[in-house]
Amino acid sequence: METGGKNMLLTIFQSDDFHMMDWWFNLFGPFSWLIMISGWIIYIALSVVIAYYIHRDAIRRGIKNSEFWLIIGLIFNLLGLIIYLIVRGNYRQVD
Repeated sequence: METGGKNMLLTIFQSDDFHMMDWWFNLFGPFSWLIMISGWIIYIALSVVIAYYIHRDAIRRGIKNSEFWLIIGLIFNLLGLIIYLIVRGNYRQVD
């Protein structure tokens, strides 16, 4: 019985109709690529908004390396924002 199950599994994997991403397409349907592209667009837009806020706030506080924080915000997104909020406590706000 074990060899029959093993042969069946090999037959499924060697079939021309099987693809390793079939579960993804079955989960989200034929327009799953729209969901993936939308997710990436939202992620990139959120990164840009966070980086803009960090850079603007760093300039307002007189932090000399504000471009460094801009890059950190773009790359690390929410983690970069958290790190910046912790570090910026050392700088006073200039009005």
